[in-house]
Amino acid sequence: MFLSSLLSFPQKKRNILLLNPMERNFFQFSLPSLALPVIFILFAALASSAEQEGMTSIKTDVAALLKFKDLIDKDPNGVLSNWKLENNPCSWYGVSCQSKRVIALDLSGCSLTGNVYFDPLSSMDMLLALNLSTNSFTINSTTLLQLPYNLQQLELSLAKVVGSVPENLFSKCPNLVFVDLSFNNLTSYLPENLLLNANKLQDLDISYNNLTGLISGLRIDENSCNSLLRVDLSANRIIGSIPSSISNCTNLQTLGLADNLLSGEIPRSLGELSSLQRVDISHNQLTGWLPSDWRNACNSLQELKLCYNNISGVIPASFSACSWLQIMDLSNNNISGPLPDSIFKNLISLQSLLLSNNIISGPLPSSISHCKKLQLVDLSSNRISGLVPPGICPGAESLQELKMPDNLIIGGIPPELSLCSQLKTIDFSLNYLNGSIPAELGRLQNLEQLIAWFNSLEGKIPPELGKCRSLKDVILNNNRLSGEIPTELFNCSNLEWISLTSNELTGEVPKEFGLLSRLAVLQLGNNSLSGQIPGELANCSTLVWLDLNSNKLTGEIPPRLGRQLGAKSLNGILSGNTLVFVRNVGNSCKGVGGLLEFAGIRPERLQQEPTLKTCDFTRLYSGPVLSLFTKYQTLEYLDLSYNELRGRIPEEFGDMVALQVLELSHNQLSGEIPESFGRLKNLGVFDASHNRLQGHIPDSFSNLSFLVQIDLSYNELTGRIPSRGQLSTLPASQYANNPGLCGVPLPECPSDDQQQTSPNGDASKGRTKPEVGSWVNSIVLGVLISIACVCILIVWAIAMRARRKEAEEVKMLNSLQAIHAPTTWKIDKEKEPLSINVATFQRQLRKLKFSQLIEATNGFSAESLIGSGGFGEVFKATLKDGSSVAIKKLIRLSCQGDREFMAEMETLGKIKHGNLVPLLGYCKIGEERLLVYEFMEFGSLEEMLHGRAKMQDRRILTWDERKKIARGAAKGLCFLHHNCIPHIIHRDMKSSNVLLDHDLEARVSDFGMARLISALDTHLSVSTLAGTPGYVPPEYYQSFRCTAKGDVYSFGVVLLELLTGKRPTDKEDFGDTNLVGWVKMKVNDGKQMEVIDPELLSVTKTSDESEAEEVKEMVRYLEITLRCVEEFPSKRPNMLQVVTMLRELMPGSTNGSSNSA
Repeated sequence: MFLSSLLSFPQKKRNILLLNPMERNFFQFSLPSLALPVIFILFAALASSAEQEGMTSIKTDVAALLKFKDLIDKDPNGVLSNWKLENNPCSWYGVSCQSKRVIALDLSGCSLTGNVYFDPLSSMDMLLALNLSTNSFTINSTTLLQLPYNLQQLELSLAKVVGSVPENLFSKCPNLVFVDLSFNNLTSYLPENLLLNANKLQDLDISYNNLTGLISGLRIDENSCNSLLRVDLSANRIIGSIPSSISNCTNLQTLGLADNLLSGEIPRSLGELSSLQRVDISHNQLTGWLPSDWRNACNSLQELKLCYNNISGVIPASFSACSWLQIMDLSNNNISGPLPDSIFKNLISLQSLLLSNNIISGPLPSSISHCKKLQLVDLSSNRISGLVPPGICPGAESLQELKMPDNLIIGGIPPELSLCSQLKTIDFSLNYLNGSIPAELGRLQNLEQLIAWFNSLEGKIPPELGKCRSLKDVILNNNRLSGEIPTELFNCSNLEWISLTSNELTGEVPKEFGLLSRLAVLQLGNNSLSGQIPGELANCSTLVWLDLNSNKLTGEIPPRLGRQLGAKSLNGILSGNTLVFVRNVGNSCKGVGGLLEFAGIRPERLQQEPTLKTCDFTRLYSGPVLSLFTKYQTLEYLDLSYNELRGRIPEEFGDMVALQVLELSHNQLSGEIPESFGRLKNLGVFDASHNRLQGHIPDSFSNLSFLVQIDLSYNELTGRIPSRGQLSTLPASQYANNPGLCGVPLPECPSDDQQQTSPNGDASKGRTKPEVGSWVNSIVLGVLISIACVCILIVWAIAMRARRKEAEEVKMLNSLQAIHAPTTWKIDKEKEPLSINVATFQRQLRKLKFSQLIEATNGFSAESLIGSGGFGEVFKATLKDGSSVAIKKLIRLSCQGDREFMAEMETLGKIKHGNLVPLLGYCKIGEERLLVYEFMEFGSLEEMLHGRAKMQDRRILTWDERKKIARGAAKGLCFLHHNCIPHIIHRDMKSSNVLLDHDLEARVSDFGMARLISALDTHLSVSTLAGTPGYVPPEYYQSFRCTAKGDVYSFGVVLLELLTGKRPTDKEDFGDTNLVGWVKMKVNDGKQMEVIDPELLSVTKTSDESEAEEVKEMVRYLEITLRCVEEFPSKRPNMLQVVTMLRELMPGSTNGSSNSA
């Protein structure tokens, strides 16, 4: 007891017992003369003192913990309820003790809230471990300097730590061994002296924060990182090149730098770290070749992840020494050359080989069979040629996924693949395979995906595939497969996606499809299938996509399809797929389009495929799972076109409330269009052309607000086209060849009022007064004839006058066409009104004749031309009352754009916001479209910044004016993203689309050209690259999905223009890069001020103090801008956050402001 108490003394107390020599001699000489009771009393006193000291220390710990408890605002789980004085503190929740002292506090995952600081814990000198992870605290990073001196383990992951990382953290806590500050909101620069005095540090994790600054400035020497085993700085905004001094960390095992903005080459010294096990530098901007020598690192290297960079060159042969390597991920780079045959011979531990999206050529080496533990091979989107090496199985007996789509592979699918019994995925899409599908594949009991679309496979679908009970996806479209669909296939009850489109299949559509309870997508179009559509398809409760177009199907459409049985349960269905909808445009190919598994496919390769050149596939729609599947229990896509179907359209189809696309064209359907279709609120495309439909177009169609395409031509419809809703805004061609159909956009319907006269009078009166009756009838008849003649003359005169005016306008238009070659005006045969349509607009403009617009623009002369862009030319028009408007003449509108024009204008005309250019009206003349906008006095921001450089009297925007423009443009774009219903993506945000009114208030224009997010396009977007060079976000070059985060990137470029005064693309200034790349390069080099517009600095100088404040403000604007132009969309803020950040920089603003834009 005494010894334990003694050891528990603080050092200063233990020193009392360390007597000096004189005292020790005195003690030795005096000891024999002392009585034993005295000795006992002395030892008892010492023991009592030690025990009293221990009690004092635990009391100090208790007081500290109770003070810390007072900082907790909410404890929803009551974990601190036993933190009471009457309880033993060592029994408190989360508290661990040793020798009656608190050595650890663990409150992780308790959902605690409060504004926490660590000063109360600073007195706990024996506290070694602190874990407050996964709580809802607010912790300012400066309080980290109040942590106890002896602390060794600090875990604050997901604890809402804010602020910057203290540079002297390890000076205050030099004993720290483990530090986890991941998933917080740490900002500012990465301190260059952070690792100084971190002599004992082994594990440092600051991943998933918002750290900036140069990693190349981080001081790394042998003393500071000799103990370091793991460093993770992933998912920040750190820039610069990886310092070669990383080699000083000789014991480093794990290096995580993924998802940053690192540039430059991978230092050769990285390959010298002999203890290195895991390296992840993926998702950066690294360039150069891979280091050629990895022999030292290969002694222990297990994971190498360098994907999503710009690394070039060949794979070095030195990798063959990495016998411990388990994961090699070099995908999405520019690596070229063949795969060295020698590499695979020694990679005996390799489990995952990821080399997709590179330029690797040559054959796949047969030596890959030496990789016995290989589980995943992904060589998608390369130039690999030759045969699939048959020896890959059973060599790689653990192989689970073999992905080689979008390559140049020839030959057949090797039957030997059946020897890899663990195989789950086989993907050979978009290659040049031929021959038949091996029946041996039926041995693969674990096979889930068999994907080989766009090859030249032939023969029958092997019935043996029915033995693959785990099979989920059979995607074999666009081959030469023949014969019938084997019924054995329906033994695979887990099937979710069957795509056999564009083959040579015959026979009937098997009714056994109804047995597949998980089937979501069935595509059998463009074959030679015959017979009737089986009603059993309605038993597929999860079916959302059914395509049977272009076959020889007969009979009636089963009404049961409109009443799918059971509730849709799509949990997990198609969750691992990457879907793209290839939509046909025009009549060059039949059907609406097709759904493809697009993982690992380059879109440009699909466009280059010779077999596709006959089809106008100008629209690709993509998404992780395309997000087609809703909570409803009905089909969403149904294509039965180009068959021989008869009978009526089932009334039950009106119950398919989730239906978005309904294609029934080119059949022999009759009867009326069901009135129940008015319930299809999500319907976007409806094509029933080339049938024998009769009756009226239901008035309920007026309720279909998402309907953007309808084609009812070549039927026998009669009556008036409903005037409400979308129908009257669509082109007349969509209703052509229905002789009994009338109303806008077709000729008006004849009047129902007709004069009724009875030739016989009263018989008795006729007999008594024949002369009077004859005389009266003659007078009445004469008067009526005279009135009729006068009316005819008046109508004829009015019509002739109107024709003369119209002829004059057409003549004037034709003369304009001859004078102005770039302006292509067209007049078609449709008689459409030549006046401004303002009926649907809240802010009305009086009706103007087209001739008045010509007069107001001086014949659309060059002098009136004030701008041109991707959507058309803009002219200034001065009306007779002296007011000015801007008239945009649209060009390059696709057929689809024409169909949507009127509907979009009705919506866009109602959008009003102080930072949007108001649309006053529109004019529809044949195929041409004119938009009338409010005129902006100061033109565009582009003109203000760049267009008047040669004018001596040009105006230079001050910093305050530029801030005002930035805020205004942000609020306008924010309104489109967050306040409009449906939301609007601009798709072409740029400085020329930011107009300035007389007060230099920014107004965003051309948002009317954006595609509205509608029922059809909610999760789909156009494949043609949206935007203007220099403003286009990087992801648009890899994906076809236009997003709000893409607009944020483009807005960031506009902010850079305001800050730098430079255009987004300028070879003289930027060389091969652009404005964004140039700014990032300067920032990486620590030369932020070099990007600021010199003219901006020249007009902001007032006093030294105010100039310094403005410069600081410019730098903060630059930081916001860099967040907007992050390479990865997930790291960019949304426009609501951008508006908030810009508002917070306003004088007198508060950080808590969050008012709506």
